Amino acid sequence: MSISRRHFLGSAIAGSVAGAAGAVHAGEVPAKWAEPKCTGWSWEKPVKPIAAKEIKETVETDVVVIGAGLAGFCAALAAQEAGSRVIVLEKSRTWGGRGCHITAFGSKLQAKEGVKVDYAEVIRRLIAWGQGRMDERLLWQFAKNSGDSFDWLADICDKHGLRPFLWEGYYKGPTYTEFPVTHIFVKKGVDLNDAKQVYGKTDDMGNIPLLNALQKEVEGRGIPIRFRTPVVRILRPKADGAVQGVIAGEAGKYVQVNAKKGVIIATGCYGSNEEMRKCFAPFSLKVDEQIYFPFKTNTGDGHVMAMQIGGVMQKVDNHAATIHLEAGACSYGFLHVNALGERFKNEDVNTQSKSCTKELQPKGGVAWTVYDSNWLKDLAEQLDNNLAGGLFFGQLYQEWGSKFNPELEQMTQAQHIKDGKVVVADTLEELADKMGVPREAFVKTVARYNELAKRGEDVDFGKRAALVKPIVKGPFYAGRLRSMLLAMSGGLHTDPTLHVLDKNDRPIEKLWVAGAAAGDYFGSGDYPTICPGMNHGRAVTFGRLAGILASGKDPEKIVKQLAVKPL
Repeated sequence: MSISRRHFLGSAIAGSVAGAAGAVHAGEVPAKWAEPKCTGWSWEKPVKPIAAKEIKETVETDVVVIGAGLAGFCAALAAQEAGSRVIVLEKSRTWGGRGCHITAFGSKLQAKEGVKVDYAEVIRRLIAWGQGRMDERLLWQFAKNSGDSFDWLADICDKHGLRPFLWEGYYKGPTYTEFPVTHIFVKKGVDLNDAKQVYGKTDDMGNIPLLNALQKEVEGRGIPIRFRTPVVRILRPKADGAVQGVIAGEAGKYVQVNAKKGVIIATGCYGSNEEMRKCFAPFSLKVDEQIYFPFKTNTGDGHVMAMQIGGVMQKVDNHAATIHLEAGACSYGFLHVNALGERFKNEDVNTQSKSCTKELQPKGGVAWTVYDSNWLKDLAEQLDNNLAGGLFFGQLYQEWGSKFNPELEQMTQAQHIKDGKVVVADTLEELADKMGVPREAFVKTVARYNELAKRGEDVDFGKRAALVKPIVKGPFYAGRLRSMLLAMSGGLHTDPTLHVLDKNDRPIEKLWVAGAAAGDYFGSGDYPTICPGMNHGRAVTFGRLAGILASGKDPEKIVKQLAVKPL
């Protein structure tokens, strides 16, 4: 599949004037195509013009990147490599981002480790997860370009003392299976098997050292980054014309940046904008906590500014939200009970599913994971024998080919006990009191679970017998499960040229979007976890492609395409 700028511009424009029912005159929008309508929201109000006298500085460049994060830095570097002058504008005092996992298909590291994945099957499952409510071309675009884009990123990081490794802790269950596509960066020389170096030292691995390295690379190449410079307007003088630049800064001392080639929106998601979440993803409001770095800076600024000049959000309502059990204790695959002391699910699922099911439980979505003193032995057996795993079940930084690290897990649990995320008791009755659940119901639930373990068959919820471990030997533990919104994974209506589209599916000339601000990649409601690190992966891949496309170059002549075919 070609992703050349010319090919997809042509197909995108053609798609705006013809549909399945026949030709449609330009400018018309058949009712069945209309995007979800939100009314009375702040972004729908008229925008007050900025007077010329308020602009105190004018800067000329080729490409403006809005947002200094993973997508923004990759876009800036790729645009410069493609021959463009670039400037990065960021509203915060530093870069934005978090986490550690990065999805890539067909990287050199996977080849080195002998990892083979049927990427056509991965895409098929992603489409099924999202019920087909996405632009499948974007998934294929990612599949074909992500491996080389990650290798490009790894080469940059190598100069700054980082190395990548593959994550071993992905979920290996038979019914819910993750794929070994997750990459993590770590500082060279850091021993991941040394628990004392791992716990609480996140600056040694993940996206913190990665983004620090990218900032050094961007600045080292002479690309200016203006921090504390929020973009307040995207300039599109004519309603049907091209974007010409941005206005940024503070009232009374604005700077106008004229962009000869265009503007790339890389502002992240809108997870800290509750009004937007209420409009586009109301279920996300149920979460216990929300996180971002810098704190609550992901307020949907890029989305709003694009909508103010004619862009629209993706046409699938109830946008996918990345919700994981990160705010509380590790969930594992042990017995889960709600505030009534009752079991409510098959615990052998991913952290996203657990989070969403938990939110539907009584008393505001309270839930606990319960286990006994054999927990560490049970975990080692399950993880080392590839029975289970995944986020907040396995270990976050487990390197490819390594075993489960009991010392690290004990340190993690000790910190959770100290923080009040895990409670401990010598009896089940005492544990119920500390959890705040009814004693009688809770003891009855544990007794039933032990009965199923002895029976060797979970006739209540169908959980695999190998994962149903009896809870009989004290001390007993209960970990509070708390959900956290990591990112809103729906965004601006986007085509495979990474242009922002208008209500007629037409690309807004010279306006691109990459990373979490872009839409049409995930389906309705739920974030798929079969490829841990997909949001970060598409930030890298589409950030790089956006920089190339904004520079007027053909990615197929720059990025090595992966031949994706069934095994």
